[in-house]
Amino acid sequence: MGLLLFYPTPVFEKEDSMPEDFNQKLEKWIIDYSQTNEEAINWSKKFYGKGVTSYGSDQKLHEKESIFGELAKGLTPHVKEFLDSIKAVPPKEISCIDMWCTINKPASIHPRHIHPLSACSGTYYVNADPEMGNLNIHDPYDNRAMGAMFQPDSPLAYDTYSVNVKSRKVIMFPGWVSHSVQQNLSNKDRIGVSFNFRVFYDNENK
Repeated sequence: MGLLLFYPTPVFEKEDSMPEDFNQKLEKWIIDYSQTNEEAINWSKKFYGKGVTSYGSDQKLHEKESIFGELAKGLTPHVKEFLDSIKAVPPKEISCIDMWCTINKPASIHPRHIHPLSACSGTYYVNADPEMGNLNIHDPYDNRAMGAMFQPDSPLAYDTYSVNVKSRKVIMFPGWVSHSVQQNLSNKDRIGVSFNFRVFYDNENK
């Protein structure tokens, strides 16, 4: 019957996903937050290395700050487009459940991880370019060791793929997708907002 390929890893990208004037306001908000929010600053010093994040102090920015609520609302059509593209059963509701901001300083990296129980996770890039560190998507089959070599155009050739980042671009994927961020090799701060969306169907309790 020939070759059968199962279990693809879907990654969705959308450039210019939010307006430029909104992006400028969001960037200013995050920079101000990183300099004044003591809880985020203190947590980041202990656990985050080179950078400041609200991950350890506030993952519900979309519920507390209007500008993040606007971002969640603006990203929802892109989440729907992503779900449609992978032929997900249309949900009754698409809801942002987590949203946090991050500034990654020069030389910083972010290790491999997943976002459990999220239908759609990802990052909206406020200020980013490839030199600041692209997004790595990792092979979910950690035990794959075939003892064979592959041509560059083979779907089995690599265990890691890199997706270019860019200001105002959003990259999203199912929460089970293993990913990391390359080292920031620039002299500028990479700024992003990460998120988790869940979907709800009829007769489902949140």
